[in-house]
Amino acid sequence: MKSKCKLGDIISQRREKYNGENLPICGVTRDGFIPPKQKDADLSLYNVFYKDDFVFNPARMELNAIVFNDIYEKAICSSLYEIFYVSKPDIVLPSFLALLVKQAWFTRYCEFLGSGSAREYCRVVNISEIEIEYPDLDEQRRIVNEYDVIRNRIALKRRINDNLAA
Repeated sequence: MKSKCKLGDIISQRREKYNGENLPICGVTRDGFIPPKQKDADLSLYNVFYKDDFVFNPARMELNAIVFNDIYEKAICSSLYEIFYVSKPDIVLPSFLALLVKQAWFTRYCEFLGSGSAREYCRVVNISEIEIEYPDLDEQRRIVNEYDVIRNRIALKRRINDNLAA
């Protein structure tokens, strides 16, 4: 049986400023994290994010530029990005939500919820209004595991193809 909730009931926005420790610096695209474009930025303005956090560019939601951090224990990103995390993992697993936010309906919904004149911005407060359906935790784990198996097989096939091409 599936349940429903608004994302605002299970996520919280993270607003932690960088304190100067040696951390990786990340930019965001729809394909994942990238090195920052601006090398001489004032890092004191940057925000900290943690493992299982979601980082996104509120001005690029139409490109689905949202990344689930399953790489870094702790890193920093531009203050232009917004960060949220699953505050109730006993209801929805962060890894399951990561699969939902990459779906086309989520991107379209973010575009619909966006506001602005020159460029549409979709912020955490907007995303919090989105209602999702989710199964029980065991089913969420099963779905995430099956997805990971498929993703790993695709990555292996790509490496094999790259080796054959070389």
